[in-house]
Amino acid sequence: MCKILGINKTRSTPLRPPSNGMVERGNRTIENMLSAFVSKNQKDWDDYISLLMMAYRSSEHQTTEISLYEMVFGRQITLPVDMAMGVPSSNYELSTYKTDYAYKLSGRINTIHEFARDRIKMSSDKMKRTYDRSSQLKIYKEKDLVWLYSPVRKKGISPKLQCAWTGPFNIIKRINDVIYKIQKKQKG
Repeated sequence: MCKILGINKTRSTPLRPPSNGMVERGNRTIENMLSAFVSKNQKDWDDYISLLMMAYRSSEHQTTEISLYEMVFGRQITLPVDMAMGVPSSNYELSTYKTDYAYKLSGRINTIHEFARDRIKMSSDKMKRTYDRSSQLKIYKEKDLVWLYSPVRKKGISPKLQCAWTGPFNIIKRINDVIYKIQKKQKG
């Protein structure tokens, strides 16, 4: 299905937030917005999420310089205050012919998406250059001892005080530069 739609499918490692940075950054923004409004018991977050998401989706994204709403719908959002004040949306064209409007909208959305892709690529390339300047790939060989990151949460134990690393284990095979097969010790 991805090939048919021209989607370049990528995978990110579970429990490794830096591998999916854009999504994690968006989640952090939403968490920060929620934390400013929820009560101390944090049970009323769902009362605020709809309005906060509207604010988030209508805000201009730093990288793309376009709001999420505009990327999806091809126009800026009409906020409740705009309707209450009778302010018409500046870029919403009322066309006599619906097919003409749909055609223009499709073109606008394609242009917006192309612009956003270019901006995201520029930002991604910049982040990669910054990361590459300071990172070094550690290559292991067979029989090296390594620790395994395994943040399994145990019931009744605070995850913040729990050790997420187990081992050491022997490397038995190198799959590629970052994936290795390890020999776990047998129980008993």
